[in-house]
Formats: sequence, structure tokens, C-alpha cells
Amino acid sequence: MIPNVLKELVLIDMGLDWSQIDILSPVFVNIEELFLVNNKCSKISSEYTINKENFRSLTSLNLENNGIESWKELEGFRMLKEFNKLILNKNKIPSIWTNPGWPNLCYLSIEDNLISDWKTFNELNQFGSDGSGVKG
Repeated sequence: MIPNVLKELVLIDMGLDWSQIDILSPVFVNIEELFLVNNKCSKISSEYTINKENFRSLTSLNLENNGIESWKELEGFRMLKEFNKLILNKNKIPSIWTNPGWPNLCYLSIEDNLISDWKTFNELNQFGSDGSGVKG
């Protein structure tokens, strides 16, 4: 059991896939920052439902170098009310698009992905609850 006072959890280079994170998620209710760098979390929203209650305090998620190949894998996080920072460096994401949600996203890092079109960068203007784009 993760203590209620723990706000940041770092699980780097542990070989975890999202099925294991999904199993652990009921104890994440107070975790604000979750680092899952260099794991095997390439399939998330396409195979699992992100439980809003389990991740209700999550503000920041680092999924750097997990082999994520589609923005669609992140769609489950878009309805988390406190969520504001997403790090996706060193993945294989070719494009980003918006759907309703992502009300407080103010930091998005997409360094070293496969993005090659300007349309993706234009989509960044659509993030944020007031329609003014990614804040920060």
C-alpha cells in the first residue's frame, strides 16, 4: 500500500506495461506526479480504461521512451480534472489531435517523436478549457 502522504512516484526502467499500472492504480489516488520512463507502456487507452477515481489527483505524467505509437493511447487522460503536464519525449507519435477534454493541460513535451506535419502544431492551439490553447 502506498502511503497517503506520497505525492510523487518514480518507476523508471522497471519493464512495466499498462496492465500492471492498471492493477496498481487503486493505490494511486493521492499520487500527483507519476514517472513511468523507459517502461513498456505503449498500449494504454486502446486496451484499458483510465479510471478517473484512481487517478483523481494526477497532475503530471511522464511516459518518456515507452514506444507509444499513437496519440490515441493518451485519450483516457483527457478527462482528468487536475491533469496539467504530459511528457511524451522519445516515443513514436506521428501526430496529435484534440478532442473535448484536456481542460488544464498547460505543459506538453513531445521531443523526439515522429511528428512531421504542421497540422499537429496547429492542434496545440485547441488545448485548454477556454479555447486559448496550451497555457504556459
